[in-house]
Amino acid sequence: MSYPLITLCGSYNLSKDWVLPCVDSWCKISNIDTGNFHVIPDGHLSEVDAKKFEELNFKVVSTVDQNKVTSFLDRYPNLKKIREHDITWRKLLDTAILFSKYEKLVLIDTDVFINKNIQLPEGAFDITYMREDIPAYRANWKIVWQQKMVPALNAGLVILNPKIIDFEYLEFITEKYLINCKDYWWTEQAAWSCLAGKSNKRMLFYGGEVKVLGGFQKRNAKQINLNTYKYIGSNKIIDNFEDFKPLLKGSLIVHFAGLGKRWFKESIEYLSSEPAELTKRAVIMSYPEQKMSLLDKIMISLRLYFKEF
Repeated sequence: MSYPLITLCGSYNLSKDWVLPCVDSWCKISNIDTGNFHVIPDGHLSEVDAKKFEELNFKVVSTVDQNKVTSFLDRYPNLKKIREHDITWRKLLDTAILFSKYEKLVLIDTDVFINKNIQLPEGAFDITYMREDIPAYRANWKIVWQQKMVPALNAGLVILNPKIIDFEYLEFITEKYLINCKDYWWTEQAAWSCLAGKSNKRMLFYGGEVKVLGGFQKRNAKQINLNTYKYIGSNKIIDNFEDFKPLLKGSLIVHFAGLGKRWFKESIEYLSSEPAELTKRAVIMSYPEQKMSLLDKIMISLRLYFKEF
């Protein structure tokens, strides 16, 4: 299998130092179709920057296709509204609308770096995704009791069968749990969690190889490797690269989330200096993901409840 690759980007993100090194690193994935790279504009991608992506062999979603998306969403008013107010939803909705013909595809953020020559998982799954430090969702607190969800999904790198994206269901949960949130940030990840929870064919990347690294001291290296998540994480910022370095060990894929980007340059230098232990292409591991436990539901619903104060 050779996956098409899709990313969401605008001129603001493209101006950041980490974006082009991350984009260049994606060619280390052996089972992606390098002739089938696409950029979904976040609404603020200039013509000059669109041409930069085209020079990198990306096809930029056209204004015509973006208009097709908005026309399609006329029948889903809550999805249309939340997409207008939170650009992260374009990654989910525009992909499902414009790339539905594919059996599977790869969605990747511009702060995800591929460290080694790798092969992404293949098989009879609907969705494979990363582990977040904490359940980084925003929604009405009742959602965890009334919908099937997974506990701490991060959507920085997703392998997806786009046919599992059910617009009637997304419109329903958006109207009931998401559209009235004070802040739409992280509502998209809540929607991803519901989509993953509905599928019996969901997989989680192995945390020892595929890591979400923010700039806070929320998880230690062992917890990251074991895909452990926390309900309440420390807000203490990592202010020394020596404290960040142990989290990188063994990384094949790194999502430099949030303040983790602060250590991007030092991390790339460190990773490039590691001994070349892998002489052959590494096949990324994944395994079936759990749904929320009773404890998860209690703690996550409390998090969601207090976020709305």
